[in-house]
Amino acid sequence: MKNKIVIIVVICLFTAGVRNIKAEDSFKRQLFKNINIGWDVNKTYDYRWSNFSLGTAYGQKFEFDPQASWQVGLNYNWSKYTLYGDGNYALSASDEVFRTQSLTIPLTVEYKLFNSFFSGMKVYTGPVYELILASSLNRNYYPGVSSNQFGWTLGTKIRFFAILNARLAYNYYPTGLFSNGNLNRSAVSFSVGF
Repeated sequence: MKNKIVIIVVICLFTAGVRNIKAEDSFKRQLFKNINIGWDVNKTYDYRWSNFSLGTAYGQKFEFDPQASWQVGLNYNWSKYTLYGDGNYALSASDEVFRTQSLTIPLTVEYKLFNSFFSGMKVYTGPVYELILASSLNRNYYPGVSSNQFGWTLGTKIRFFAILNARLAYNYYPTGLFSNGNLNRSAVSFSVGF
């Protein structure tokens, strides 16, 4: 119940905050234009992490430089971790599957390197806040998770065929996923969208 209330509050704040910035039509167009589907993956000697995300974003150009802009996103994530039984994050002697569902809110600053009608390229960086909403170990509820995660992203966004975008980024979370501080994550992220 607590997680559902937090989700509703985050979505309301996100919607209310950006709705007053520009006209409603612009807001809706940007949310549609920035719909994206993403995939993150990382494999180490200790674990394998894969994450599927679905989200959108809203942003504006900075007045001082039309090539520079900011963007705030809202993504829903489904993560799967295979914790190897002989790795540093093992919870038992055998491999175990740990899953989470979360909301991420990335706030990025972007800079446009080039732009034409059919293509364009931006670089971006910024902090990411992640709220873990649910967690399970081998399909059973697992409470030993640090719900508030903070990370950083650095990447590039390429536009092609005038309407499609692809993002390639590196994400790093210095805070441990588990309550005891273990499992600092990093991953290469790939996403596509409008």
